[in-house]
Amino acid sequence: MRIAIVSDTHLSPRAPAFDYNLAVALAWVEAARIDLIVNLGDVTADGVSFPEEFDHAGRQFSAAPVRMLAVPGNHDIGEALKSPRSSGEAAFSEPALDEFRNVLGPDRWSIQRNGWQLVGLNAQLYGNGDTAEAEQDAWLDTVLMENDAPLGLFLHKPLFRDGLGGVQMHQRYLPPDHAAGLLARTTNRDLRFVIAGHTHQHRRLIVDDVEHVWAPSLAYVIPDTLQERIGEKLVAMMVLELEPDAHRFELVTPAGIVANDLRDCAALYPHLAIPVDHGPNA
Repeated sequence: MRIAIVSDTHLSPRAPAFDYNLAVALAWVEAARIDLIVNLGDVTADGVSFPEEFDHAGRQFSAAPVRMLAVPGNHDIGEALKSPRSSGEAAFSEPALDEFRNVLGPDRWSIQRNGWQLVGLNAQLYGNGDTAEAEQDAWLDTVLMENDAPLGLFLHKPLFRDGLGGVQMHQRYLPPDHAAGLLARTTNRDLRFVIAGHTHQHRRLIVDDVEHVWAPSLAYVIPDTLQERIGEKLVAMMVLELEPDAHRFELVTPAGIVANDLRDCAALYPHLAIPVDHGPNA
């Protein structure tokens, strides 16, 4: 099975350059024998402030040749209430989450494919301390107990930079206690990988025999003057190949993809044009 993974597409009527990159990616998907698309969040440029962007994104993905599953990002439904936020960034919004679900489908999901269990999670609930967060935790416990296949997790935010030890609160990652809690829930399962977006960088590391992958943005890169460089900065997508007891990630840059730069997108995110010590997380 081959799964195309796109992240941080930042679709908006105000950003035709991002729509173009998605169209190039979907044309590549159609020619590449892909079975499923997963979008790792920030589907929209700012769905919290501009709900019409969800309908716009839905129309763009209606051209997809295969099914798409998505998880929300901070630009879709806002940042968790207990998570740090960039200046001007929206807090978590229940109406935006409702709109995400109405247009793009469930914000969490579990599917069985080719001998694997693949679980998508709403990272923006971690740190809200509300009913929706508790419901997701209970749902996750249930779906994990119902299966014993190799497990892969999909969410918007990476769990950490290098591991759980000594982790401080940072908007780039899940709140440390929630990252630890999520991994604890998988203790009795054969967790093979965790893939996330959010950072606009590509990186792979192995921690406790689990592969942690950062998927790059399909929209733009963030220059080093605005964001710390940890991984590889490029505009691209990924492909996940699943065999019954093996997996492999591949970085893909379809011909025609444009490597947009955040500095060319200041009209969309003026608050991100201010340099900070550790860089914004788009």
